[in-house]
Amino acid sequence: MGLFSKSTDNKNIEQNGKSKSDFKSVIIDTQNITDEIKNVASSNNLNPNELSFRVLKVTTAYKNHKGDEFKELDEKNKDIFNDNDFLLNPDLKIKQHYKVEIYKKSDENQDEIVPSIILSGNKSLTKVVATIKKNLDVKYFSKLEQRIIETINTKKVRSNILVGLRDENMHKEVKKVVASIRVKNFLEIDSMFVACQGLDKVSAIDDKIIYHYKNRVKVKDKQGRVDYSRRGFILAVSKGDVVIEYIKPQSGIPGRNCQGRFLSVKEPMSQNSIDINHTENIIKKEDDSKILYIANKNGYVNFENGIYDIQDKMEIESVDFKSTGSIETDLDADVKISIKENDIFKDAIGPGMSVETSELHVEGNVASGATIKANIVEIKGQTHKTATIDAQDIKISVHRGSANGKTIEINRLEGGTVYGKKIKIKDVIGGEIIGKEIYIENLTSNAFIRASHLVDIQKVKGNNNKIAIDPRATKQYNIKVEEIKKSIKKYNISLKPIPKILEAKKRLIDNNKSVVEEIKNKILELKNDGKTPPTSLLAKIKEYQKMVNEYNTILRDFKNKKQKLVSLNEELQSAQNQIFSAKIINHGVWKEYNEIKFKLISPPIEVTYNTKENEIIREITLNRIEDENFEIKRSSEYTK
Repeated sequence: MGLFSKSTDNKNIEQNGKSKSDFKSVIIDTQNITDEIKNVASSNNLNPNELSFRVLKVTTAYKNHKGDEFKELDEKNKDIFNDNDFLLNPDLKIKQHYKVEIYKKSDENQDEIVPSIILSGNKSLTKVVATIKKNLDVKYFSKLEQRIIETINTKKVRSNILVGLRDENMHKEVKKVVASIRVKNFLEIDSMFVACQGLDKVSAIDDKIIYHYKNRVKVKDKQGRVDYSRRGFILAVSKGDVVIEYIKPQSGIPGRNCQGRFLSVKEPMSQNSIDINHTENIIKKEDDSKILYIANKNGYVNFENGIYDIQDKMEIESVDFKSTGSIETDLDADVKISIKENDIFKDAIGPGMSVETSELHVEGNVASGATIKANIVEIKGQTHKTATIDAQDIKISVHRGSANGKTIEINRLEGGTVYGKKIKIKDVIGGEIIGKEIYIENLTSNAFIRASHLVDIQKVKGNNNKIAIDPRATKQYNIKVEEIKKSIKKYNISLKPIPKILEAKKRLIDNNKSVVEEIKNKILELKNDGKTPPTSLLAKIKEYQKMVNEYNTILRDFKNKKQKLVSLNEELQSAQNQIFSAKIINHGVWKEYNEIKFKLISPPIEVTYNTKENEIIREITLNRIEDENFEIKRSSEYTK
């Protein structure tokens, strides 16, 4: 091998007259530690990655005004940097010099373990957070707190973060971490704390006008698809709702980050200020940041002749895709809509349209696929078989669709469906009627009628009608019965294993009874002799008493649950027993082939009767003959 040949296996070969092993450390005063490490490494034939440094002293200089000279910050005036007004001076300039010791990493004391530390910050670096990572190998030593502070400051210098300023919290938190390590001799969890806190800037707010009442329109369906029929023809509000909001322009507040950099803010823009003219139905409220225009009554927002108003009544010719689109307001907004189209060959509410409002009056027809939701609905025309009406009170002239409400009145039912609590229909020509009380003037043929309490018919004109008394005809009853059944099932499941548990505990108590009596006698004998009974004997007595107490607790719980189960079964039976007070009344004569049926739930029994031609039966009820034996009672007289 030649005299000057290089060897990658010998790290201490001399180059340029210097050996890597000769380097110990150097102390330098600098503003740019990265460049200094590169220079020291180069001049000592080292890789910069082999070197590290510790901060020995930090000198801070600042100036307040342009043209001023920098002046050094002394320890007495250090608190000036905690004054936010001082920091927010845009002319303030800050710089730091560092006295550092650069040394080889390999020279660090390997026995003094310092946990890994990570510095992180928000985007603007107005807040820098230190995370001391958990370490199960770290041990306490006298200079641990100093070494952790040195490590954090080293990382600050590398990132141009100000050292020794606005970091009071850091020193308190490091003391806590070191105290924990001293007690436990390890660090079991990560510790996070603020290592430098600057001043966040508050951005300026441009003026803005928000039409809140327009934003209430939901143009997308549940699948996220745009429904072009929802165009917000009527925009409803409730009293107290913010109709329009004007956000005033507001100046921002500058900041300064942990690198000492001033964070400026732009001036706010003002280009949306307009005069909002309104009636007394809208109240104006103003403060330093905004102006609110608030609805003073329920209704919909009307903008006409440059004036905003809240109105509660509207008349329109028709509801269709082209002119209005669907109309959706809150049911509590008290908006009353009248649709005037009454031509029998035209639709007042067009195909697929939706109307939701507090009160709706329709002079004409409701087309296919239309849906209506309101508190009060009146339709003087006819409904298509695919139209749906959902309201508390409903009045319909000719009904072929679906109606769901509380009180329903229909002139003529032609094959449609009706669900309600109290239903009155003048002429029934087919269809399905389900409710609590059903009143019919003229019943023709092919109707399905199901009531929980009463069916009252003035005149039967046809046949093939199916009339049933069924307690499940009302939703409230179904909910109540289902809740009772669930409770009964739950108690039956919980009761099933208890008899075996009680039997096992009773057997154990009986088997130990004689032994316990002997122990009691022995304890009494020892006490009479003035001796203290052994704790083992007393423990056996306590164990036996505990066993008896557990048995009694389980037995008491078992009895309570059985009693509750009896009560639930009685409640279920009581709920079903309303079928015996339910009636089917016909004020005229019956036609043949009309089916009368009573449906019981528990047991699930159906009792049926088929009427005969010209049969006079005023009232039809159900009687119980025996436990599971029932008969239909037919009476030619009215009962009270």
